[in-house]
Amino acid sequence: MLTRIAYLVVFLLVGFCVSAQAPSLETYKPDPAKEKMFYPYLAVLHGGPTSTEEWKKSHTVQYYQELWYYCESFYVVRDYYSEGVTLNEEIIDISRFESQRQATVPTYIHLPGFKDALVLLPTTKLLYKP
Repeated sequence: MLTRIAYLVVFLLVGFCVSAQAPSLETYKPDPAKEKMFYPYLAVLHGGPTSTEEWKKSHTVQYYQELWYYCESFYVVRDYYSEGVTLNEEIIDISRFESQRQATVPTYIHLPGFKDALVLLPTTKLLYKP
């Protein structure tokens, strides 16, 4: 009986720790360098820098959702391939690769000419998807 209670307590503690560490848009604070890198994609979507700033003021939550998508829904694995040049994330419009994203596993994409791999988070890990 005591063992079952101990297992239950451990299980609950682990559950609380995992849920407390889970990413969410409410706690998302964009990296200023990444925001600067990917802001142009949002500006294109929303009619240029001036329109985007106005839109950001009236649609703050939507702005951060879209920013998260362009900044955080993928990552780059350096030197994944033996040949090629280093990939600059700034050139990645992640929406171009959306059709290749898988539901439950990360998707590795080889971009010809680059030695780094582009990795899309699985759909189940996305905090936002346009």
